[in-house]
Amino acid sequence: MLIEFGSGSSIKTRILLDALIDPVAYVPVDVSEEHLLMTADDLRSSYPGIEICPVVADFTKPFSLPTAKAPYSHVALYFPGSTIGNYTPEEAAGLLASIAKLLGPQGGLLIGIDLQKDVSTIVAAYDDSQGVTAKFNLNLLERINRELNGDFVLPNFQHKAIYNSTDHRIEISIVSLVDQNVMVGDTVVNFAKGEKILTEYSHKYSIEGFAELARPHGFSLHQQWTDSEGLFGLLHLVPDGAADE
Repeated sequence: MLIEFGSGSSIKTRILLDALIDPVAYVPVDVSEEHLLMTADDLRSSYPGIEICPVVADFTKPFSLPTAKAPYSHVALYFPGSTIGNYTPEEAAGLLASIAKLLGPQGGLLIGIDLQKDVSTIVAAYDDSQGVTAKFNLNLLERINRELNGDFVLPNFQHKAIYNSTDHRIEISIVSLVDQNVMVGDTVVNFAKGEKILTEYSHKYSIEGFAELARPHGFSLHQQWTDSEGLFGLLHLVPDGAADE
């Protein structure tokens, strides 16, 4: 039985489902119920031989796995992209601990990580010349204005992305360019010039470093893949002892 955290449209998952040997069930987990159920219906049409069991849940919190109708040998969890990098190492360790409990002794985890690389390459990805990431980041203020009755003046704020070489992470923030007061509903928020709103962390790992992070939670590195330039990694982690079987 294959589980996926933050499944979205499950587009990448189709590649994996096509490659798996006799998958019994697929459990996409996502917080967006309407989109999740639509995706599940589409997958049922494409994969009539696989039971599709969507779960509406926040995967950072405990939830119960559905029971598949057909028997299965073990549970595998697919966590693509590099979402794990958005958590602090402490938070990531907590998530790995909960995944270990979910999988049990015969399970396996296929997880993507963004690898440590040249700092200029990393910064360029989060402060791109076309301003795509800046627009994405500042859209948070637009949403606050639209959904929470805010009055942020967007030209008074600037996107900022810096690399913290000590913690191996990009720190993304929105910086106030002037001293200003902003209303959010009935609340006044004061900003000093240069004050930051931290919006995101994106941690970069080495393969060895991530394996070390997972080890206290019972995982061993079974197999690894990277792209040709070594920018991104996909790791298969299994419970201790299973890697030798």
